Amino acid sequence: MKDAAYEKFVNQWEKTTELPTQTLGPLTPYYKMITKRLKVFPWPLFLLLGIGFVVGLYVIFGAGIVPITSILQRGF
Repeated sequence: MKDAAYEKFVNQWEKTTELPTQTLGPLTPYYKMITKRLKVFPWPLFLLLGIGFVVGLYVIFGAGIVPITSILQRGF
């Protein structure tokens, strides 16, 4: 035997827990592919991004990156 308050609670609970699917328009397949990989094993992607960032800084600043990092290390 269910009472009215319990049924009302269950109905309200179902309304609040129902989530629409995430969509990003034409970027949705790429979003799903990236998040799937990040949830399972993110370290290779972080390693590649870090290496790419360091190489990019070296290409932009050249050998001047050494004094810049020294200044940043003293500041922190």
